[in-house]
Amino acid sequence: MKKKNFRSFAIIIVIILTGTTAGASDVHSIWEPVNYDLDLRVDFRAEKIYADCNITIKNVTGEPVDEIPLMLYRLLHVTSITDSHNNNLPFVQNVTSFQDHPKLQVNAIQVTLPENIAEGANYTLHLSYEGYMLGYAGEIGAAYRERIEEPFTILRSETLVFPHPGNPTLESLFRFIFFAHDYRATITVPDHLVVANGGELLDKTDSNGLVSYTYRNIKPAWRMDFPIASYEIAEEDGIKIFYFSEIEEGFDRVLDLTKRTLQLFTEWFGPLKDFRNFSIIQIPDNYGAQADVTSILQTADVFTNEDANISLYHELSHLWHPMETKPFPPCRWNEGLATFLQYLAAEKLDNRPGLVDRMSERLRNEFVNQCKNIPRCMETPFIDHGQTMMYDLSYNKGMVLFHLLFELIGKDAFMDLIGNYYKKYYDTGGSTHDLTAMIKELPFKGVSRFVEEWFYGTESNEYLAADKSVEEIVRLYQK
Repeated sequence: MKKKNFRSFAIIIVIILTGTTAGASDVHSIWEPVNYDLDLRVDFRAEKIYADCNITIKNVTGEPVDEIPLMLYRLLHVTSITDSHNNNLPFVQNVTSFQDHPKLQVNAIQVTLPENIAEGANYTLHLSYEGYMLGYAGEIGAAYRERIEEPFTILRSETLVFPHPGNPTLESLFRFIFFAHDYRATITVPDHLVVANGGELLDKTDSNGLVSYTYRNIKPAWRMDFPIASYEIAEEDGIKIFYFSEIEEGFDRVLDLTKRTLQLFTEWFGPLKDFRNFSIIQIPDNYGAQADVTSILQTADVFTNEDANISLYHELSHLWHPMETKPFPPCRWNEGLATFLQYLAAEKLDNRPGLVDRMSERLRNEFVNQCKNIPRCMETPFIDHGQTMMYDLSYNKGMVLFHLLFELIGKDAFMDLIGNYYKKYYDTGGSTHDLTAMIKELPFKGVSRFVEEWFYGTESNEYLAADKSVEEIVRLYQK
C-alpha cells in the first residue's frame, strides 16, 4: 500500500499484501487493447453510467481464435455487442470471482465471433453497457472508492469502468497497464461539473443542462483517467492544472514546484522528448496519486502541505522512465527508482539533508518486516517481483537498490546512466535486462557483482535481513 500518499497506485500493489501470487499464464486471455472510442454519460441522480464503446483489440494469443474474453466492473451490465458492420454478436456475461483473488469480482464476458481472428490481427467490437459503480475499496484498498456521486467522481481504467480484454485473473488485469493504446472519449456530466483528463480537449458542448467533454490522447497512453469535479483550470508554459476552487491558493505553489522539479530532473537526466501539454489533476487525499505519459493524478495534500511534495517528485520522475517490457510481468524497478529520486529531489528542493539515508534505512526495515508475512520472499530475486506479484517490495527494496548504486558509481555516472537509458529506450521501451546491461558497462569496481546480487540473486535479501547499512553494503563491492 501507498505510504503517506507518495506511492503511485496500481491495483496489484494493493493486492500484494494479501500474499497472493500469480498463477500460470492463460494464453487465451492475452489480447492487447489498441484503441478506445468511448461515449459515456454519468447520471448523478440515478448514480448510474450509460456507455457506448468501440474497442479495437489485437490478438496476441499466439494462435487464431474465435472468442474474445472481456471484463467490466461487476455492476456494469452489457446490453449489446456488435461488430464493425453492426452485426449482433452472441455473448454471455456472468459476475464471477477472479481465479487467483476470490475477493475480487468482475462481470466476465465471452464474445463469440463469426470467424477466426488470425494471430496478430485487430478486431473491433462495439459494446453498449450501463450500470452502477460502488468501488473496489473493500477488495483492493481504500483508494478505489469509485462511486457516482458529488463532489468528486473518478472513472479510471483499473476499476474496469471501461471494457478490458482478458479473463478474470490478476495477470490479465495487470497486463492492461503495460499496453499503450489510443483513445478518444466523450464524457457527459451535469453542466456545473468539469471532466478532467491528460489528453487534448477536442470539443466541449452544452445542451439541456449537460456538458460533454471530448478528449483524445496526446501520446499512446497506458491508462484512461477522467476525474469529475467542480474544477478550476489554469495553464502556463504548457502545464495545465485542474484544481479544486476551495484551495485556489495551492495552484501557484504546485505550478512553481512542478517547474522547479522538471528543471532539476532535466539538469540530471537531460530534456524530455516530445514534451507537450502536460496536466496535473487534483484528486482528494487517499485516492492514490498516479502518473501517465501526459498527466498526473495528484492528491490534494500537495496543494496545501509542503511535507507532501515528495508525492509530486515521485510522479514527475516517471516521465523519464520508458515503458518497462520483458520479462513479463516486469519487476517494476522504475518504482524503486522513482522512490529513490523523490527523496533525492527533496534533499535538493526542500533543503532536507540526509533524507535519502534516513529513508533508505526505514525502507530496508519495511522490506524485512514485510518479508516475514510473504511466503518465499527471501528466496525471490528482484527480477522475479513481477512473476510473483511482489510489487510492493519493488518500492522499498528498489529504493535501497538505487541508493546503493548511486553511492557505488557516484552522482554523475548515476545521472548519465538514467538519462542515457531514457534516451535509448524512449521509443521502444526497455527491459530490466537492458538496464542491467548498461550498468555492467560502467567502469566501476564491483558493478557486475552488484547487478547479479541485487537484480538476479537473493544475496541482497540476506544483506538487508542482516541489518547491514548502505555504507557497509557498498564496501562489499569495493574490496
